[in-house]
Amino acid sequence: MAREFPMDSGRIPRRTVTYRSQSSVYYGFTEFGIDQPRPHAAGIFMLAEETVGPDIWRILLVGETADFTAGIKHNTAVREARRRGASRILLHFSPLGSQARLNAAQDLWLAIRSPLVSWATAPLHRFG
Repeated sequence: MAREFPMDSGRIPRRTVTYRSQSSVYYGFTEFGIDQPRPHAAGIFMLAEETVGPDIWRILLVGETADFTAGIKHNTAVREARRRGASRILLHFSPLGSQARLNAAQDLWLAIRSPLVSWATAPLHRFG
């Protein structure tokens, strides 16, 4: 059921989407516009291009960060995803430590296979 927010409300209704990782863990993501302010929080992020059809998103980048605001701002993979057409950022909030977030992001990437990641790819070999 959709919720209506008054026009003078500080809350912005956002779309959410769930993705399943290679190991069958489900992750819920909240959509933000690529240039919208992001919260100072840790988690997994995906940059996506909105498409037409059953899969509304074409995921261009999967990554993890300790701070969605600062960690994404200077990321070269994020710049490349934007160059390739990313218009949305999907955020999964996670209080996990950095290694656990990285493992979760890599597990998610194995299911999605985005063309870009925001980490060195060598650790992915341990999943193969």
